[in-house]
Amino acid sequence: MKHIRLSIERFWMEPGNFELWCELLSRIPKQTKAKSMKEIAALYLNKDVINKDKKLDYSKELFGLLGYEYFKRTTQFEIKGAFFFERVDKYLDLTEDGQKLVSSYRIGDGWELLLARQLLRFSPRVRVIIHLLLNGGHFITNGASLQYFGKWQLKMDNVLYHPFTSNPQKNDMNRLLKQFKVEALGIEWMKILQDKEIELEEGWSFIGAGGKEPALTNLTAFMRAPMQLFDYLDWFIEASEGRVTLNQEKMFHDICDLGLFFNITPLEAVDELHTLKETMDFLCDDRGFFPLEPALEQLLIKHYPTWEKGLSQFVDYYVTTGINKGLFTIVSCESGQPRHGRGYLGKREYQLIKLDIHQ
Repeated sequence: MKHIRLSIERFWMEPGNFELWCELLSRIPKQTKAKSMKEIAALYLNKDVINKDKKLDYSKELFGLLGYEYFKRTTQFEIKGAFFFERVDKYLDLTEDGQKLVSSYRIGDGWELLLARQLLRFSPRVRVIIHLLLNGGHFITNGASLQYFGKWQLKMDNVLYHPFTSNPQKNDMNRLLKQFKVEALGIEWMKILQDKEIELEEGWSFIGAGGKEPALTNLTAFMRAPMQLFDYLDWFIEASEGRVTLNQEKMFHDICDLGLFFNITPLEAVDELHTLKETMDFLCDDRGFFPLEPALEQLLIKHYPTWEKGLSQFVDYYVTTGINKGLFTIVSCESGQPRHGRGYLGKREYQLIKLDIHQ
């Protein structure tokens, strides 16, 4: 396949109304009798799609709930939304992720993180932004708040991008989608392509649903929604006046498996592992076991001065993300003494551990 079609990603229309998708999904059965989003709106959301909203012009956020369409005969694959619906026997059914989001929303526990996680996995435009931020990029705000973030720029490796404008004369979103296409697509969509036995040609690219390039229509308005959700989750930090970076500690704490669907090369990873190795060598016994909590306390003090959640949560965060990112594996573990701390995930058998560091 030479091209992947990419629709306009229509998130919830009011940027701060994070629960809108959850509310809509909670009113729709797991298995529907609808073949289109227009039928979803009519059958389950009490919308007048005959007289008042024939083309769902007043309900555009519904299209963001879709997953993809694949036309095998013409070998066309189109990404349409955040993959809360999938087509099963011609009808649109809730995906497993959609069902989990609804369950979490109904009990009022953790639905914001599930929503954010879904966007990080399946939205190419969100993914390309976060990829740059995870790998050394930062926002330049030009004095504008997030409410006016169309003025924000993104800088990485001394190159300025303008991902939230609709000006193709600049380094806009489509330039990012072209330059970082693999990172924008991500492992989750690749798995679906593989399941469909779709092979991408070496020079493949994203194109629009009906044109040569993905549409930039209302890009600022649509992209504000996920960015405000991430800001609400405290994933953005104003590092200095006019400069906003990603709060990686908070993000990895909230999304423990983030390293499974992003290629991440933190700038301080080498220095952190060097500190860890030195501390391990100093504290370990003749068998190679070292007390986990005292060792990571030194790492916390030196490399994570903004961490505010305490040593125990840092231990859980650092070990979990380090394993997920392939930085090290736990070779062996055993219980120790009270002076050795609480242990990984609060388990006494992980008070003393032996690590195999991969870098």
